[in-house]
Amino acid sequence: MNLIGGACGTLRRPARYNVGMAVTTPGFTKGQVNRAGALWAEFFEAIRMERTGEWIEDQSVPAIENAVEIIEWWRLEHAYPLRMASANLRHYAPPTSDGRVPVTQRLKRFGTIVDKLLREPTMKLSQMGDVGGVRAQFPDQDAVYQAARKLRKNWEITKTKDYAAEPKSSGYRAVHLVARKKGRLVEIQLRTPYQDLWANIVEDDSRRLRIGYKSGVGEQAVHDYYVAMSELFALRDRGEEPDRDFIDRLHELQTHANAYLHRQPDQPRR
Repeated sequence: MNLIGGACGTLRRPARYNVGMAVTTPGFTKGQVNRAGALWAEFFEAIRMERTGEWIEDQSVPAIENAVEIIEWWRLEHAYPLRMASANLRHYAPPTSDGRVPVTQRLKRFGTIVDKLLREPTMKLSQMGDVGGVRAQFPDQDAVYQAARKLRKNWEITKTKDYAAEPKSSGYRAVHLVARKKGRLVEIQLRTPYQDLWANIVEDDSRRLRIGYKSGVGEQAVHDYYVAMSELFALRDRGEEPDRDFIDRLHELQTHANAYLHRQPDQPRR
């Protein structure tokens, strides 16, 4: 991510577009969007493989700069649909005890988009369903499922992933839906408080230690601990408490993980 951000800074920054309207200008075709995404994925693969000099001979700097502009345009194309989805989702998310409606939104950053294209090489940028993302927190799993049913009934939902019933191998749990708003795809994440807490812990550890734990990078001991912690939170979401064997196993995994999680960001990895 730092590599991508650094390289972006050396190129001409793209023009800013008016994102207050439903569609930004100027427009590019989805084919151009896909080619721009593929070009930048190739660019950074060349950097990682230390083939930059060879690759740059075949790709002019203006072409790379133009691809930046197209990708940034595509990002901003999702800003208005994202705001629509966020505002609409507030009708489905009940307020917390302090009256706050826990709905947040974000546009993927340029570097995060390119990183995902690198991790999923068969993906086309125009088909990426989470350039814009909205997240809502619900009091329990039943409320999550109730909201998901309402969204499927009232919104144009193109995809549903129930990671609460079938968690990711990382331990991540939530219900994801991809909605089409104004012709653009927006990902909707529905979580319980425990699911949100788990995701925030992994996110914070990844950011603090500058290791992509949330993307599966890093030490296996840390990931084993995350999975066990996710199981603990799932039990509590169901109103259950773990047995003594589970608690002992969790403490053992936590001890092994802490050797990595408690080091300083610049401390060498074991």
